[in-house]
Amino acid sequence: MNGTMGVYLPIRPRSQICHPVRIFDTISSLRIFLTASPANTTRIPVQNLDRKLAVPTLSVLIPTRNRSQKARRAVDSVLANSFGDFELVVVDQSTDRLTQEALSSIHDRRLRYIATDTVGAAISRNIAIRAARADTVVFTDDDCVCERDWLTSILAEYAAEPTALGVFGRVVPYGNPGSVKWGTIGQSGDMFCPAVHASMERAVFEAPAIPHVALGGGNNMSFRKELFRKVGLFHETLGPGSRVGTGEDTEMSYRILWHRCKLVYSPRPLVHHDNWLDRPQFIQMLKVAMRAQAAVFLPYALRFDRLAFLHLVRTGWLLLRNRMGIGSSLAGLAYFASGLARGPRYCFLQTAPL
Repeated sequence: MNGTMGVYLPIRPRSQICHPVRIFDTISSLRIFLTASPANTTRIPVQNLDRKLAVPTLSVLIPTRNRSQKARRAVDSVLANSFGDFELVVVDQSTDRLTQEALSSIHDRRLRYIATDTVGAAISRNIAIRAARADTVVFTDDDCVCERDWLTSILAEYAAEPTALGVFGRVVPYGNPGSVKWGTIGQSGDMFCPAVHASMERAVFEAPAIPHVALGGGNNMSFRKELFRKVGLFHETLGPGSRVGTGEDTEMSYRILWHRCKLVYSPRPLVHHDNWLDRPQFIQMLKVAMRAQAAVFLPYALRFDRLAFLHLVRTGWLLLRNRMGIGSSLAGLAYFASGLARGPRYCFLQTAPL
């Protein structure tokens, strides 16, 4: 049987104004398409639809935008995991229908697709968290490929640390896992793959640490959903698609540790990151990262957080010495200064509630 059902679903990120959203859940051969409309959001309670599916152990969340083929590959790798009791929520901010078309041929009841006209990775992450039915949410990115035992390894870490509220995993460069330089960047010739974390040492954190050094980033992280009730959701003015350009995962991780919540890093949950950049692209990425580092850590330094203050001083000193790989100390310091100018607002800006 094939059919189409229209209902209305309110999604209210940042401004609390409904944004158009389209969802489909593939349940055997039945697809349910949901279209949100600001004019009418009360026709059919979405909760009634959710009750048709048992609550899964995990909710895997993938934000995506205009990378249809990579998104399809990421989805396929998640659905191929050895652990099967999960739902996969894909939040699509694409400006075309290519990702929807790429995923529409997947007939797997675990897949839930949300299309939205919002812009920004942090907004996308918050939409996915609110839509998730499981008590534990797991993030990866649309340019990642997950190992078959990825979810099993994450669950094993939560079992080993019952009081942990989050687990981060290992990330290696796609196609060349042995190319990691400086701990967080892969390099092959004149190509660079950022946002990797290849440490083979398991670690537990319950106090502030520099997230991209200690834990990794948003392409392999998971949290108990209760954590967001303690510390709030992602800052929607950070991350790709925002004026800052990145840093939403760094800020979230540091905020969690600042609240003395327990996070685990384990090398066992493994994903491969396929984001190879040429040198000009890589340098631009570094500049944006300097702006984000300043914007994220300055609010904590202003709260007399010693580690955040020292991290800012060290970053500024390395930029002054032109030792951050940007090629120009003035360019690096300009981006860093623009982040410092934005930072104080985060002392007062509230995160969205769960």
